[in-house]
Amino acid sequence: MGKNGVLGVIVPISEDGVMHDIFHGRSVYASLAEGHDTDLGKGDRIFFYDSAETHSLEGEALITGVTFEPASKVLAIDEGVLYMDRHRFAGYVSSLPEGDASILRVLYFKDPTMYAKPVRCDQSVPVSGAYMTAEVFSSIAKQNR
Repeated sequence: MGKNGVLGVIVPISEDGVMHDIFHGRSVYASLAEGHDTDLGKGDRIFFYDSAETHSLEGEALITGVTFEPASKVLAIDEGVLYMDRHRFAGYVSSLPEGDASILRVLYFKDPTMYAKPVRCDQSVPVSGAYMTAEVFSSIAKQNR
């Protein structure tokens, strides 16, 4: 478990092709960092949220590492492991306040599992993601009874 009761992070995925790729060999997720610290740690979970259509959790994976890197360095990561293709990711980076000098929170993950049935999630999930705590987990479980 991460710090302060954090079990993991819910990250928004807005494109169907990206969601597909995550469950077929991708293993790195990056988003704009909110500072240089996180409550996430190795062994926590990353939950993939469909923010475009179903507004549900589509699956999860085990976080194997967390780093903070300049976007320019993340752009150089092998395209086969980054959660979206280089062209899409470059577009994302260009939209950031400091462009490729922006600092990103980089989550390395393994063993992604797609749920047989998506899990409804009314949790607000900002672009940078939302922490999964026991309270949030309980709320999501209640929605799906």
